[in-house]
Amino acid sequence: VYGLLGLAGDADELGIRPDYTTSTTLAQVFTQTARAIIQKNWKIQRKRGLQILRYGSLGQRKSAPKNQTDLPSWVPEWNGKIAKTYQREMSFLACGVIRMPDLVPTSSSTILGLRGFYVGAIVDLGEQARVDIWRRSPDGAKKIVGFFDNVRRLLNM
Repeated sequence: VYGLLGLAGDADELGIRPDYTTSTTLAQVFTQTARAIIQKNWKIQRKRGLQILRYGSLGQRKSAPKNQTDLPSWVPEWNGKIAKTYQREMSFLACGVIRMPDLVPTSSSTILGLRGFYVGAIVDLGEQARVDIWRRSPDGAKKIVGFFDNVRRLLNM
């Protein structure tokens, strides 16, 4: 992150200052960077302000190195292969094009505060569809059928 600041034309606007002290963790650097990008983009073009969330893990981290265990789920892991959690272009427009959610201050830098509306509570989750992997698996057909059984169960709830 710090090495790329010299190449970024908007580095001054982001307000990220390299801190190479031993007390600064990788998680802190990644979190500070993600927050700076969100806040900068929010001021310029609100609908794009949260697009970086597409690259966070949202609870799907494969492994967490010891210096990264406190990395919030909304922060991308920039030290590895970055994959989109959500594929659609406008993943975070649940409120439509009329009004975007507001950023709100929080008590911790690891918490991303967004004003929104309570719609309901999640009571159950299904398995992520992994058809591309299941097709190559010896028991892939069984997994695909099981996935659709799970979808049926969720629809009946």
